[in-house]
Amino acid sequence: MDLLEVFKDSEDVVSFPAGFVIAVEGAVGEHMYVVMDGEVVISINEQVLATARSGEIVGEMTLINSNIRSATVKAITDCRLALIDQASFKSLLQHVPGFSLHMIKVLADRLKQAYEVIGH
Repeated sequence: MDLLEVFKDSEDVVSFPAGFVIAVEGAVGEHMYVVMDGEVVISINEQVLATARSGEIVGEMTLINSNIRSATVKAITDCRLALIDQASFKSLLQHVPGFSLHMIKVLADRLKQAYEVIGH
């Protein structure tokens, strides 16, 4: 799924400088993000889980699970992220073909990466 195409005209795009902490593990969150430009690193307990690049999503667990961030997201480079709130997320799940399957794949990949980080 080409999320860059889906969000190319989004008005909810925010820029972050390299080094900026976008989301903090354990904090309350209200958005997930699509990386439009740049790279971010995802970490749990200060252990790097993954790097997300242009076209990938981060912060999805806050909209799926409990509004509590399950990981920290930090900008590696200057980046631009499209914000997705709960209402937009639900709309994407209902109206964008392939988005639900894309989300399942992202979650499965992140779970696999987390198991590799914790040594299981």
